Amino acid sequence: MEIHTAGATVEVYASMNETEGQLGYGFFRCHRGYLVNMAYVAEYDSGSITLNNGEHVYLAKEKYGEFVKAYIRYLRNGVGADG
Repeated sequence: MEIHTAGATVEVYASMNETEGQLGYGFFRCHRGYLVNMAYVAEYDSGSITLNNGEHVYLAKEKYGEFVKAYIRYLRNGVGADG
């Protein structure tokens, strides 16, 4: 699996479920192959999430409602990109 950070792309050997469990709050599994850091979401629509760096990530249709709720909850907690 590849992890894209602000400065590099790192390859790790772990399952999505393991990684999702380790990352916890502030990350959302928007598609079977993608976890996004909520701190770097620039915008979203029903099919994709655009990150601050301009990269687009798939958002599964069945995850859209759950994502919107999680993102609003994330924003309400006032957590920014610095943690």
